[in-house]
Amino acid sequence: MRDHLYYGQPVSLEEALAARDARAGRQCELIEKHGCSLVSYTLNIAGPFKRSPLIDRCFFEGKTEIERMLPRAGDIADAILTDTVTGMECLWAVRCDALKLKSAMVSLEDSHALGRLFDIDIIGRDGGKISRASLGMPERGCLICGRPGSGCARSRTHSPDELADHTNRMISDYFNAKDAKDAKDAKDAKDATFIADCATRAALYELSVTPKPGLVDRVSNGAHRDMDFFTFLDSSVTLSGYFLDMARSGIENRNIPAGELLAMLRGRGLEAEREMFRVTGGVNTHKGLIFSLGIICVACGYLGCPIADAGDALDLAASVAAPAARDDLMNVARLGAKTNGEKAYADHGVSGARGEAASGFASARMWGLVPLRDALGRGASLNDAGVVALISLIANVNDTNVISRVGMDAFMEIQAEIRAFLSSSPSDAAIIRYAWELDQRFTEKNISPGGCADLLAITFMLHFMTSA
Repeated sequence: MRDHLYYGQPVSLEEALAARDARAGRQCELIEKHGCSLVSYTLNIAGPFKRSPLIDRCFFEGKTEIERMLPRAGDIADAILTDTVTGMECLWAVRCDALKLKSAMVSLEDSHALGRLFDIDIIGRDGGKISRASLGMPERGCLICGRPGSGCARSRTHSPDELADHTNRMISDYFNAKDAKDAKDAKDAKDATFIADCATRAALYELSVTPKPGLVDRVSNGAHRDMDFFTFLDSSVTLSGYFLDMARSGIENRNIPAGELLAMLRGRGLEAEREMFRVTGGVNTHKGLIFSLGIICVACGYLGCPIADAGDALDLAASVAAPAARDDLMNVARLGAKTNGEKAYADHGVSGARGEAASGFASARMWGLVPLRDALGRGASLNDAGVVALISLIANVNDTNVISRVGMDAFMEIQAEIRAFLSSSPSDAAIIRYAWELDQRFTEKNISPGGCADLLAITFMLHFMTSA
């Protein structure tokens, strides 16, 4: 026997019998005091050594499970925990029918992976022990071979060393698996929180970047009369719970093909839209971002952190979003356009947010993230790098918000002008000055590149996720 696995002295037969008598005395005192049934819990540990770190951990695992189940059976009137060299013991006085208690505890003994080591007795109010036979159930099987346990015990079929090794292996295997699962769960929870924090931060950074032509920023409402900086703050914070749910969905559904995830997520997306409208008084601040950034959160959760390459997340996002571009836009042709984005698709073949997502947010990758990181590499602040990225996006992305406000021809003229300006390789400072000019013109002409604003938020999200 590997004595080093245990602590304390070997327990003699006399000590074991004395411990049993002391436990019986405590049981009588509790019954006399409370007049109700008792649950008596110890462990079935073969051999002379009854204590070890593993054995004690096994005891508390069972104790936790019993205390989780007891409130469903009845009211707990009292509890006594005893710590002795013969093993730990716990007694509960419970106001409940003894047979009901026995049934619940037998279920625990028979279902838990360590249940064969749990020795849970039920003592009736008369002091009598309730047997398994009273429930019409056979005796418990042998720890090792599963045959009737009393027969193996009488014939000493298994040696003390064999029983001790089996017990230790049984407990070790259980807690190794449990600890691995707990570690994975802890990492998954940490990853989901990190992803959601990055998404909320991205929404707030997009809002805060100034100047943003025609858009709400720190100094202007742009082309909007029904929303301001604080409307967006309220909406962004409210969506943090949604982003967390999307990250968790990606983590929890890694066994499902990415292309099948979107149908599972639509309900939570609609709920997030309702939350947004509630806090904004009916104003649409982030409907597009709920779709787009939600898909990014799912993709990042599906991949797991850290994410070294933004391309990995974007490729997976394309798989997640593919049904939206395929099925939703097909319905536009069949049923007619309802939203500005759908009208842009019907009139001009511009697929909008759905197409961007199905492409793996190619515009954010090329016209957002690359200019943002180039500007940061030149020493620009995150604000100024955000402005540089936004101007690049406006110059190159078919923004359905702008198209719906000014028409395709005017939109193409605006893009041609911005691209001509950028072709001269202006400095970051010159781009900032140009953005202020565009802001004034866009505001006067009621132009709001909201689609590009969403792509800027996605750009920030990808930057945060791959820069941690």
